Amino acid sequence: PAGAPDRSLARKVTKVGVVGAGLMASQMALLFARRLEVPVVLTDLDQSRLDKGVGYVHAEVDKLLGKGRVSADQANRLKSLVTGSLTKDAFADADFVIEAVFEDMAVKKQVFAEVEAVVSAECVLATNTSSLSLTEMGAGLAHPERLVGFHFFNPVAVMPLLEIIRGASTDDATLATAFAVGKSLRKSSVLVKDAPAFVVNRLLTCFMGEVVAAVDEGTPLEVAEHALDGLGLPMTPFALLQLVGPAVGLHVAETLHAAFPERFGVSENMAKLVASGKPGVYRPDFSLDPEAVALFAGGTSPSTAEQVRERVLGALSREIRIMLDEGVVAGPQDIDLCMILGAGWPFHLGGITPYLDRSGIAQPRFLPPGVASLPA
Repeated sequence: PAGAPDRSLARKVTKVGVVGAGLMASQMALLFARRLEVPVVLTDLDQSRLDKGVGYVHAEVDKLLGKGRVSADQANRLKSLVTGSLTKDAFADADFVIEAVFEDMAVKKQVFAEVEAVVSAECVLATNTSSLSLTEMGAGLAHPERLVGFHFFNPVAVMPLLEIIRGASTDDATLATAFAVGKSLRKSSVLVKDAPAFVVNRLLTCFMGEVVAAVDEGTPLEVAEHALDGLGLPMTPFALLQLVGPAVGLHVAETLHAAFPERFGVSENMAKLVASGKPGVYRPDFSLDPEAVALFAGGTSPSTAEQVRERVLGALSREIRIMLDEGVVAGPQDIDLCMILGAGWPFHLGGITPYLDRSGIAQPRFLPPGVASLPA
């Protein structure tokens, strides 16, 4: 991957620790055990959550066994590799510890302070944060150079992208170890600068923010929801919001608004939706929920679907240009890779930057003529 350190600097990983035992943490534990074939220990403060997390891993292994993906011996071995502990002392001999706790800076800083107190000097500390600053997260650590971002996408076993984030203090050995682990996990890793929401979530929030803003300004929700159907995206914007969770979407929007208030807004209607406690804009059968739709009061200036489409794509083009100028990634192709593998950008379009080039929205072009573009 562009910018990755020499792989010879990577340290060997013989045991993995996972802080948390929720769904994301349990998915990670299974992946680490299956691909690295090393002991993996989950920790949590609550025995019932811990039992549920380990139980999830064992149940998923049984599913693999039932499908013939693993043998009986392999299944037994995988189950034996994943254990749980109520204390972080279980990380004492771990080489790689990743947190998957609540997306709150204070909580994550506390977790890493507790982990650093028990692990060896060579242990890599990884965060699965989706939007928070690594540099701030590591500010209170005795050894911030061993903190690295290791951002998975959900579902962990299926989504092939891994955003590896280098904080201000992250050293080459830590980064090389992260890339080596990512390769062992069979993920496509991209090196990302420590910037708000990194790549995929920053662009998805930009995309979603423009759609929501159009609705807030008076565009009927159904019109805005289907304005970009012609691109062949894997799902509509509000279906994506429901999948991610409105509360998570609002949190990332607030993070980006704090960093770039002139480009990222926070929808009052979205805040009302989250405050209402409703799970999303759709019912379980993916039909629009009238009560949730009603929370988007709308204004008095309806826009057409084409205007919404141009608004969204124009905003994405501007944000990608800024990200490249900031050095968030090495080049446009890294943006393309992240969006295809992490956001489901339609593969047949060749990547988001060549699409914006071909459609004339990117001015100037992101890529030289002839690179990922149609013949004249």
